[in-house]
Amino acid sequence: MAARPQLSLRFGRAADGGTALLARHVEWPWSLPRGYRRAGVTGPLTVLPQCAGAALLPGDHWRHHVTLQPGAWVDLVSAGALLVHADRAAPRPARSDWAFHVAAGAVLRQMPDPTVLMPGAQLAQEVELCLEPGAVAILFDGFCRQAPTAPAAGGGWHSALRVTDPAGQVLLHDRQAVDEAGLIALAALPGRAAAFGSVTFFGRDDLAEGPLDLPGAYAAAARLRGGLGTAIRIAAESGGALDRAFRLLRDHLA
Repeated sequence: MAARPQLSLRFGRAADGGTALLARHVEWPWSLPRGYRRAGVTGPLTVLPQCAGAALLPGDHWRHHVTLQPGAWVDLVSAGALLVHADRAAPRPARSDWAFHVAAGAVLRQMPDPTVLMPGAQLAQEVELCLEPGAVAILFDGFCRQAPTAPAAGGGWHSALRVTDPAGQVLLHDRQAVDEAGLIALAALPGRAAAFGSVTFFGRDDLAEGPLDLPGAYAAAARLRGGLGTAIRIAAESGGALDRAFRLLRDHLA
């Protein structure tokens, strides 16, 4: 992420002891309303970045950088699903990359709605997370096709998550990829899964391993290697079911 990010945010403690946005850099296509404290000074600062058109176009490359100083508590949420478009005449991927640095004693909860891929859309995303000892980060990530039964048109989803400590040592490297033909094949299997997501907890291990009761979805939690935390994988029958599963898990966190 050498190029300047279109969205760069730094959070820390304010004079009243609550979390505040201390510095920002915001470029097109982003705008940033004021954050709000739903639970007062002792709770998280909820921040809702908004992008123009809520759409990622072929050839776009969005870059985001978010830093939490010690003791900050931030909920990053979205106003709805992000739509990824396709260009049949000149197929090329859209990119959306995030870099997070979470300091000791800070809590980051990134909780966007699932991403929706138009037929033929190609999405590539990379998430870099630097965790200091004692930091907590919870990352939601999910996607579905806008038209699950549409024929394959060259689209696909590629995602990479890389977690490091402040010295740069890699703690976790997770890569996932699927093309439209693979998604169509998965939807034809028993269970007819058409939407997929994950919720990854770093610095928290209070969630029991095993299946989870999420209507319209199969979900299970498992411990990450090295005591990093817990990951939930979700396969849902539709984008709506995945969205509802995400909402139930957000309510659990609240």
